[in-house]
Amino acid sequence: MDLPTRTPRLRERGVVPGVSAATLAAIARVEHRRFQRGDTYRSLRHWHRTAYLRGPWIIYPAPDDDLGCCDWVGFCRGTLETVCLLLPPRARRELRAVITPLDDRFLARTLGDPYAAPDDPWWQRRLTY
Repeated sequence: MDLPTRTPRLRERGVVPGVSAATLAAIARVEHRRFQRGDTYRSLRHWHRTAYLRGPWIIYPAPDDDLGCCDWVGFCRGTLETVCLLLPPRARRELRAVITPLDDRFLARTLGDPYAAPDDPWWQRRLTY
């Protein structure tokens, strides 16, 4: 008996919480031109998970290999930064308002890497395992 084959689902789109519908539409346009659908949502979700890691107050986020990337924390925060730069000003402000508390928490819970290159983005100049 032949069973029906399961069709692969499209990657989740996700909705970035705390932003307007106009900002969601702007994010969708940026993703359509430059990224995959839902990359902003997934990056924000991972950045949130990183900022709220369990454990001691000082965290050392380990590189993750979710999508074959050696520095998933840097990749996700870098994606969010690129999306922000490509958004129109109002949408950029709304998305940054969602990201900033996570950035602040991440900065408060990590230590600076004294050996990091000074021209690296700030999130890559934090100590990891």
